[in-house]
Amino acid sequence: MTVGHPAMNQSIEYFLAQAKHISDASPTLQIHGVLFNTTIGIVATGTIYGHQSARDGSHIRTSLIVGAHAVNGFHVIETKAGSNYLLARIGPSRSFRDQWRTLQEHLSANDRALADPPKSEFSAFDPGLMRARVPARAADFTRSPLAVD
Repeated sequence: MTVGHPAMNQSIEYFLAQAKHISDASPTLQIHGVLFNTTIGIVATGTIYGHQSARDGSHIRTSLIVGAHAVNGFHVIETKAGSNYLLARIGPSRSFRDQWRTLQEHLSANDRALADPPKSEFSAFDPGLMRARVPARAADFTRSPLAVD
């Protein structure tokens, strides 16, 4: 079986070999499978090959994408579940390029947000707050039968 690509027609075996090569070269980036006909957003869907727990040719949906890498000209995504997938649908496909760029922008925006969380208006403790006296008015206080002491 081959995957259509304007620049080259490569077999599934070619992409599986590339995934193995990347895994062998980088122990920190183990590829868990190759996704074909991939659609990417905050998750990826596609046809999986070479995954130890999914049947070759089955359609899967990944967990949330938390990383996107270009390795030796190949696109690799990292998921929240800890899996890395080589994406076989690469190259001049405009929709794929747009999806990849959107994913990278989303991930970098999330990285920036996590690096600089917004400051709360109430983050500083004001000791005067605990000393503020509120007049007690017993007449206004009604006890609910469900109140817990």
